[in-house]
Amino acid sequence: MNKRIFVKIIGIDCRDLQVASSGTKTYLAEIVKAIQEIKESPNIRVVLIKPFLPVISGKNFFAKGFKHLQFFCWKQISLPIIAMLKSCDVLICTDYFAPCITPGFKNIVVFHDAFFWEYPKHYNALWLQLFKWFAIPAAKNAAKIIAPSHYAKKQILQYLQVPENHIKVVYEAPKAFSQTISSQPNFKLPTVPYLLHVGVLSKHKNLPRLIEAFAEFLKTAHSPVHLLLVGGKSASVFDDDFNAIQAAITKHQLTNSVTLTGYVNEFHLNDIYKQAVAYVFPSYNEGFGLPMLEAMSYHLPIAAANNTCLVEVGGAGAIYFSPFDTHQITDSLHVLIYDTITIKACLDAQDAVLQQFSWKKAANEIKYICLQSLYYPL
Repeated sequence: MNKRIFVKIIGIDCRDLQVASSGTKTYLAEIVKAIQEIKESPNIRVVLIKPFLPVISGKNFFAKGFKHLQFFCWKQISLPIIAMLKSCDVLICTDYFAPCITPGFKNIVVFHDAFFWEYPKHYNALWLQLFKWFAIPAAKNAAKIIAPSHYAKKQILQYLQVPENHIKVVYEAPKAFSQTISSQPNFKLPTVPYLLHVGVLSKHKNLPRLIEAFAEFLKTAHSPVHLLLVGGKSASVFDDDFNAIQAAITKHQLTNSVTLTGYVNEFHLNDIYKQAVAYVFPSYNEGFGLPMLEAMSYHLPIAAANNTCLVEVGGAGAIYFSPFDTHQITDSLHVLIYDTITIKACLDAQDAVLQQFSWKKAANEIKYICLQSLYYPL
C-alpha cells in the first residue's frame, strides 16, 4: 500500500505585481521568479495568489480612499479566503501587510524597513492607521518576519517588540535588466560623463543635499560632468521630495547639469547603467539599498552613505561618506571621478561582494523559513 504524500502548499500574495512600481514590486517579482525556478520536491507546491478584479488607480482624494479600502478588503477578506480555499499551509506577503485572521495557514511577512515608525509624517494618515491596526498585529502573530538586512532587523526590533528569533534576515540581490529596448525613452542621456542615482524621489533619499554637493564639485571639476536622477515621484505626497529637488537645482543654477528622468522602465535602465561613469547613493536611511548591488553588477564605482545598511551591503565595493555632511559628499564625488587607485580597489572587491547575494539563495532561504515554521522535517 502506498504511503500518503502530504503536500505542503506555499501561497504568495502577488497583488503588488499589478500595483507597485518601486522596490517592493522588484522584490516580489524576483522572489516569485526564483522560487518558480527552484526544482520543487514532490511534497512542496507554490501557489501564486492574485486579485480577480483590477486594482483601482487614480490620484484624487476619492480614488485614493477607495484604493485603500480595496487594499484592506484584499488583505483581510479576499486573500485569506483564497489562501484557505487553495489549502495553503503558509502565506507569504512581501509588503508589510498580512491577514490578521489565518484560517488553516500561517503568515510569513516581509518588512523592508522600519520607516512607518521612523517617518510617520511621510505617510497618509489613513495608511498609517491601517498599518497600526492591521500590519503590526499580523506581524506579531506571523510565524516569521523577514527583514532584508541586519540593520533593518535591528530597527524593526526596536519598535515591534518581538523576540529576536521572530525576525529572519534574507538578503536581496541585483535585478538583471532586459537587454532589449522596446521603445524610445522620453529623455536623452547626457552627452558628457554622468553620475547616476536610481530611486523614487522620496525624502529619505537625501537628493537636495546631493545636488548641493554636486554644485560644489562642479566648481573644481576638470571637465563637464552631469548628474542623472532616475525615478518618479513618491506615491505619497507626504514623502515626495520633488519640489525640494527642483528648488535645489534652481538655487544652484544646475538646470543644464542635472536631469530628472521621471519613472523609467527596466528596458531602458540597462543602457542607463551601462553608460554611467559612477553611482551615488546619499540616502540617510535604507532598509537594504538594492540599487547599490545593481550598480556593482555594471562594475560602476560607488559612493554611498556610511550609515544604516549600506556599508553592510556594499562592503569593500564602495567608498563611503556621511549623508549629513555636504563637504564629505563633494569629496567623495572627486574620488569617484579622479582617484583611480581608490576606485580600482573598490572595483576589484565588487565581485566578492556580489557573490553573497542572489535571488536563488534568497528564495531557498524563504522556502526553508516556510517549512521550518510548519515544523516540517528538513
